[in-house]
Amino acid sequence: MSADRQVTKGSTDNFSRRRFIRLVGRAGGAAAAYHTMAAMGLLPVPGAYAGAPAIAPGDGTKVLILGAGIAGMVAAYELGKLGYQCRILEARGRAGGRNWSLRGGDKVEETDSTQSVTWDEGTNMYFNPGPARLPNHHQGILSYCRELGVPVEVMINDNRSAYFQDDNVYGGKRLRARQVVNDSRGFVAELAAKAINRETLDDPISTEDKEALRALLKQFGALDKDLVYRGSGRAGYTVPPGAGDQSGKPNEPIDLRQLLISDFWRDKRDGVVAGPMLFGEMWHHQATMMQPIGGMGRIGEAFARRLGSVITCNAEVQQIRKTGEGVRVVWRDRVTGAESIAEAPHLICTIPLPVLRKIDADFSPDVAKALYGVDYVQAGKIAFQAERRFWELDDNIYGGISWTSRDITQMWYPSADLHHQKGILVGAYVWSADICKAFAAKSPAQRIADAIVDGEYIHPGYAKLVGQGVSVSWAKIPFSMGGWAEWKPDGRKGAYRTLLKGDGPILFAGEHMSYVTGWQEGAVRSAHLVMEEIGRRVQEKRATSSAPRTELELPGMNRRN
Repeated sequence: MSADRQVTKGSTDNFSRRRFIRLVGRAGGAAAAYHTMAAMGLLPVPGAYAGAPAIAPGDGTKVLILGAGIAGMVAAYELGKLGYQCRILEARGRAGGRNWSLRGGDKVEETDSTQSVTWDEGTNMYFNPGPARLPNHHQGILSYCRELGVPVEVMINDNRSAYFQDDNVYGGKRLRARQVVNDSRGFVAELAAKAINRETLDDPISTEDKEALRALLKQFGALDKDLVYRGSGRAGYTVPPGAGDQSGKPNEPIDLRQLLISDFWRDKRDGVVAGPMLFGEMWHHQATMMQPIGGMGRIGEAFARRLGSVITCNAEVQQIRKTGEGVRVVWRDRVTGAESIAEAPHLICTIPLPVLRKIDADFSPDVAKALYGVDYVQAGKIAFQAERRFWELDDNIYGGISWTSRDITQMWYPSADLHHQKGILVGAYVWSADICKAFAAKSPAQRIADAIVDGEYIHPGYAKLVGQGVSVSWAKIPFSMGGWAEWKPDGRKGAYRTLLKGDGPILFAGEHMSYVTGWQEGAVRSAHLVMEEIGRRVQEKRATSSAPRTELELPGMNRRN
């Protein structure tokens, strides 16, 4: 549609746009409607990342930070640049929190079990139990990769050569993602093109625009001259194009009725629209994303090297108390058992809320209640070592994710070390509440055995192709006790707002204190936000202490409010 075309029917134009977007949403789901609105300029564009905030210099002001995850380390790193004297208490024996990569020789300790990682040791023989990808617009965490010298590479997130498998349709047969996606687009485009011919769109879309839209739909859905979808090479070939007279034979279109009842376009387990078919269209996902070379844990390791002695590991918080001058924390050395006290005028608490709820603290009643205002996704993952990269050699899959209606939900193929002999395959990634609960209840050995059974539906003979499995249930990982926060609308309006205000000298940070929950970017942005508040408080205190005395003031009077 021409940008300078004038529409004279006023409110009818708004109705027409609304109706058109509704039709797109019905046909293509929420993601299609979202992108249509964005293209029409009906959604705001987020501002560019501006870096850490500029705040008042610290001049030695002490800040105590609980937790050496991304939020805690970002806060300590940036405040340290400005002259604040920071100290981080971390309960684990390592920094990074959920930013974690497992390699050969490591151990996984859950609340009731310990697993040894017996994989071959090598730079790219690793598994990310927590965050595993970086979107291009998460410029906060990416900027720290640049600043700390953590090299990144392309992570293949959405691969049309991977598989979709649903027990309830097509006889449980696996289908290539390209066939499901492109046949679906063809059917949607056919319906939309026929709707245009039947004059179901409103008058403000002119005849000229209808012709252009019809042409667009023909291209989008690979429709024939009669505006019918009869299949396309985009959906793959039963006989691929080759030399001589081998022009190729496209796959026959899949059954539309089967498609409509499948899980391919929605996730019925969680009652949401965005399923595997729309996965790459979501805001935080793209076909290609990024990952640190050698594992996501390289980011946490780089922060830890830069911060050095600022971090005290194996320091488990026992008690938090507000004092007249700030805050006092009692902590226990998990190696020696000795108790110590740390004090500071400012405290940044990044401890995940399921853990914080169990710590002895004198939070205000509102804050104590708000700690229970959010649920955590009890996600789980399983990874295997494969002696040969069968997904590349046998299935021509290079990176990306296969989806299944079975409990393992997803299978991730590594994007690093393509064509190497061996590789680490993510054999399950689960986040649905019912599946996660069952996953956590199983022993690690049972999780692995069940995942191998499910994997057979995507790769026949799977049991002989993978081994040395390792599983992680975030519900059972000490000092996390959950994967990530998932706020409901009421929680955002109440508990979230309460925690944003802090509790006297105590401020809360982490992915759970952001609108980017489940992503490291949320932790970064949250850390920057509490930095601003500490800077404001420091500046305000200095302004108050340097103000001229009134006639009623005497030297030595206590000016604290």
